[in-house]
Amino acid sequence: MAFDACQRGKDACALKLVWFNDASAMEEQQDKQEKSSRRGIQSVEIAYRLLRVLQNSAQAVPLKDIALGADLTPSAANNYLVSLVRTGLATPDDRAGYYKLGPSALALGMSAIRQIDGFDLLRREVTRLRDETSRSTAVTMWTDDGVLSLFKQDGDLRGAFEMRTGLIPLTSTAAGKVFVACLPLSVTQPFSAEELNEQAHAKTDPAAFHEEAVRELERKKYATLHRADMSGYASIAAPIFDFTGQLRFAISLVGSRTTLQTERGSPHVTALLESAARATVALGGTT
Repeated sequence: MAFDACQRGKDACALKLVWFNDASAMEEQQDKQEKSSRRGIQSVEIAYRLLRVLQNSAQAVPLKDIALGADLTPSAANNYLVSLVRTGLATPDDRAGYYKLGPSALALGMSAIRQIDGFDLLRREVTRLRDETSRSTAVTMWTDDGVLSLFKQDGDLRGAFEMRTGLIPLTSTAAGKVFVACLPLSVTQPFSAEELNEQAHAKTDPAAFHEEAVRELERKKYATLHRADMSGYASIAAPIFDFTGQLRFAISLVGSRTTLQTERGSPHVTALLESAARATVALGGTT
């Protein structure tokens, strides 16, 4: 009897071992399948390359240019376009051999716009920029009452000034200069005129300030401001555009003359411009 009990114990152990090996084999197989699935479907990615060529053009594109832009032969590009036309993602133009985005692409774009949570997107971008630079960061927008700071993250180094949410100056912040440069003078002039009149050291008028901001943004793609007071305040800001090409927000880095790099090509400026570009693309705009 003792022998039978021992044998039964060995059999049970053997069964458990078989089950364990089978389970391990199944897990390994599932892991391989998951890794294989993560490689994606190449044909989908190739089709997207064609759609990107169409997306980047303001008019219908000939087949040979689509193929060149997607790094395909014309015959291969034509095969993909047949399926894209069937699904409505592309549509033939009136000119033979020319194609443009179709109604399904438009529907997808409109749905993507509705699903964008702009504030959440910008909040993440502000936090990321602060983490990359260790400098105070903020995002602002234009309102009927002027420039409104929506969200901020304080940096590791704090100056004599305090960042805040709410309305901020138009003519003494880099974010304000971005809106002055991008909005019509008639929109910003009432605010800039009032602020400049209150500044004893101001040596410019709203029109001249507008022209200076426009030239700087065109030249550098970002705005810079150094205050002349004892605070040492310095800031840089870049515009964020939406899918209509209109200015929606400005993202800023704030520090002092000694802690904030404001020169073109510097790490702080590079991080700022990359952040603005990411946010613009996420809102459907083009950089």
